[in-house]
Amino acid sequence: MCKKSTKIANFTKPVFEALYFKEDMSYGIILAKILPQKFLNDFLDGNLHLNSDNYFAKAESDGFLRSDPDEGADEAIQFREIAIKDGDGKRVPIGGAKSPLIHRYGNKQSRNILCLFMFTDKDNFEFDIRNLNFGEVAVVITDLKEFIKRIKTASINKGKELFHGPVEYIDKSNHHGRMGPFRKFLDYEYQSEFRFVLTEDGHKAEQAIKLSIGDIRDIALVCSSDKLSELPSKVNKNEI
Repeated sequence: MCKKSTKIANFTKPVFEALYFKEDMSYGIILAKILPQKFLNDFLDGNLHLNSDNYFAKAESDGFLRSDPDEGADEAIQFREIAIKDGDGKRVPIGGAKSPLIHRYGNKQSRNILCLFMFTDKDNFEFDIRNLNFGEVAVVITDLKEFIKRIKTASINKGKELFHGPVEYIDKSNHHGRMGPFRKFLDYEYQSEFRFVLTEDGHKAEQAIKLSIGDIRDIALVCSSDKLSELPSKVNKNEI
């Protein structure tokens, strides 16, 4: 049996099955933060670092799909061509334009984002080992309801509005319409994100913010990230 400590732990199937959380969702989930060892204690102390959506859009890729140039998009607009009219009123196509057109609203709420990996008990779920590139350790949340409660309380104290939920992954070649922080293109589906998004009216977020929710060692387990693949992809939902 795993112990709630900062020591690297090995997980057993019964422990994993007990962690699935299903409130207001049609499937069970477990959340884990995969991160470098040097940031482990800070995260366990409850110091949550939320980057702005601009950060993810501008970040340089470090060898895998960590950055997302389409982060912060508000709409994806499909088109066949973009053209302008010349002096004679004839349409002149603009070369090099690729569909979809990514549109970002000029005035909108600030968005700071905390990303966690989401395991699900869906039959087709698989852990993609590319996620190991995020770090050598993982913090598995054992009481998600309490974790969310603490984030909500800290968000209110900071004057922020909190939204949270799984990311929906959509096809870039045919999606036409709204985007937002809970929609990403299929290239990133392997990251299986669950997000906490803090917003504030009249404030443009360019920098990361720190949200302090207090020590979370009582609701977390720590393991080597390469152990996460041991999480069973199927559980008996009647026992959850």
